[in-house]
Amino acid sequence: MASARPQMVAKRTLTIVIPAYNAEATLGDCLAAIAASERQPDELILYDDGSTDSTGAMARAAGAVVLRNDGPPRGPAVGRNAGVAIAKSDLIVFVDADVSIHPGALGRLEAAFANDPKISAAFGSYDDRPRSQRSAALYANLRHHFVHQGGDRAATTFWAGLGAIKADVFRAIGGFDVRYARPSIEDIELGVRLNQAGHAIALVPDALGKHCKDWGKRQLWRTDIMSRAVPWTQLIAAGRTQGAELNLVGTERLKSVLAHLCWLLPLAALVFHFNARLGFLDASPWHLGRWLMAFGVLAGLAYVWLNREFLALLYRAGGLKTMVLGLGLHWMYHCYASVTFALVMLRQRFLSPAATGNAAPAINPMPPQAPPR
Repeated sequence: MASARPQMVAKRTLTIVIPAYNAEATLGDCLAAIAASERQPDELILYDDGSTDSTGAMARAAGAVVLRNDGPPRGPAVGRNAGVAIAKSDLIVFVDADVSIHPGALGRLEAAFANDPKISAAFGSYDDRPRSQRSAALYANLRHHFVHQGGDRAATTFWAGLGAIKADVFRAIGGFDVRYARPSIEDIELGVRLNQAGHAIALVPDALGKHCKDWGKRQLWRTDIMSRAVPWTQLIAAGRTQGAELNLVGTERLKSVLAHLCWLLPLAALVFHFNARLGFLDASPWHLGRWLMAFGVLAGLAYVWLNREFLALLYRAGGLKTMVLGLGLHWMYHCYASVTFALVMLRQRFLSPAATGNAAPAINPMPPQAPPR
């Protein structure tokens, strides 16, 4: 009896889709890293979102298919959807124009699907050596790296800075919500829908990319609050997610409480002390002000202890100065992010979704796209 011939498994094809707007400062490194990748893409597509610099020309010189929006910028959600609409591959890998992938990143993402056929999407992480060494940029990138390196490998969210998804799944679920007209949480929202539809998402922490964006403090705070914290809280308030994704786990909430106690308790101690000195309050026999100050210091020490691993990462990356500045920025992050969360939740609680404009959005389907140029 003749032995059965081994079944041939078709090789998976892979398309990289890059949304870009005036990205010439970082796109060269991004494209060079793709050219040096151990796993070469079968197709490279760039969506030029109305750039006024050489973004499109750089991509064409690298052999990419370029889709061009000649109108006002429409955002990365539209750009990624447009790229997938013309992609011919089984697997789509989204790479931001300010990310330079490591040589093995594509192969590691692809392996996640091969190792577990149930996986519908997978994403990686920034590395711990961002290009910019400015304090805000170093802090923001290392915070992202730390969160992704310590996250649950069975993820409930998605990240499109370096993330892969099966093309048929992406099209079936409707792609990114195009009403996120600016870079925001369109990838997180996609992850929420994937998770709710029963699709498995994998976090692949060794699929790394270098972030080349040069953050300033104002840009960091504006992005954290307006582009991340507010819309993310709106998703939670609308009941579409429980807020347990990556950096919203219970430990992070405890850190936020301690971050506020660090300044609220000493402030209360000072108010008590000066009112007692001025005779507006009777001096407490238990020296309440001193106790409040002591508990404030203890809250600060507990905050530092809970963040010790992240602070160690900051120290390894840039020494004592980077660690101290990073601690201050991290404390501010926990304060403003938690205040934003509370304000949006209160607004949702006491105002109707129609009044706030924050009703859970219906997903706009992927629109027809213009042919490549």
